[in-house]
Amino acid sequence: MRNILIFTFIAIVFISLSFTKSNNLQEKSWNNCVKKYRTEWSQPCDKCTYSEDIYKAFYKNICDQKVDILIALQERDKKWNCFYRFNIAPNDTTFGFACKGTGKSLYWVREAGDKQTSFPTKEEINRDYK
Repeated sequence: MRNILIFTFIAIVFISLSFTKSNNLQEKSWNNCVKKYRTEWSQPCDKCTYSEDIYKAFYKNICDQKVDILIALQERDKKWNCFYRFNIAPNDTTFGFACKGTGKSLYWVREAGDKQTSFPTKEEINRDYK
């Protein structure tokens, strides 16, 4: 009986450690791989004509793996201007802009090439983040 209890205890510990370890690998937050490191107002932008209202947000991949990123910047009319950037290498940077910006920005990150993880659509972002 004592051997059965010891075996059961060891099996439970082993199973819980295995489960915890695999969950930690699956639960990596890719958003932690990107950092918004700078914002600016009123700098020229090829796509905008309203220079005093232009808002730009700059992001950097701070992980050692490539990532895909969806950047959304809010325009004054509360709609989101969305930018999809793929295969951002470690330490590389990218940016998004709003021609008549509010100063609000959002981003979503996934492992580069991960087709199982989908980004929200522009329609979903406009619906969910008014």
